[in-house]
Amino acid sequence: MTLAQQQRLEKLSPWLLTLAILVVWQGICTLFDVSEFIFPSPIAIAQALVQYAKPIAQHAWQTFWTTMAGFAIGVAVGLALGVAVGMSRIVYRALYPLLVAFNSIPKAAFVPILVVWFGIGSVPAVLTAFLISFFPIVVNVATGLATLEPELEDVLRSLGA
Repeated sequence: MTLAQQQRLEKLSPWLLTLAILVVWQGICTLFDVSEFIFPSPIAIAQALVQYAKPIAQHAWQTFWTTMAGFAIGVAVGLALGVAVGMSRIVYRALYPLLVAFNSIPKAAFVPILVVWFGIGSVPAVLTAFLISFFPIVVNVATGLATLEPELEDVLRSLGA
C-alpha cells in the first residue's frame, strides 16, 4: 500500500466505520423485527428527522441563542469578577475559596432548582449556561492574574494594557 493510499484510508476510516455501524444497526432492526418504539432503525430516524425538520430547527435555534446569551453574560461577569479577585489580595483571599467550591459543584444540580424558581422557559436555560461558563472563567482569570509575575505586570503597564 502506497503512502497516498494509506493517507486516503486514514481519512476515510471514520466514515467507513460509521457506515458499517449503521448497516449493522439497520440489519439488526430488520432481521429481528425490533419495535420502532424500543430501538428505531437508522432509516426510521432519518425519516423522522426529515418529517420534523422545521420544529427541530426552531428548537435548536432557541437553544443556541439561550446558550449564547448565558455564555456572553458568564464571560462578561466572569471576566469582571476575575479581574477584581485577581488584582486584590484581600478579595482573592475572601472569594477565591468560595469560587473554587462552587466551581466543583455539578451545574446540573442547579437545573431543578432554577426550574422551580423561574418555571420552564428561557430563563433557567440562560442561567444554566451562565453557571456553566461563569465559574471556570472567574477562577482561571483570578488565578492567572494572582500568579502573574511582577515583571510581566510592569511590562503590561508600560504597554498600556
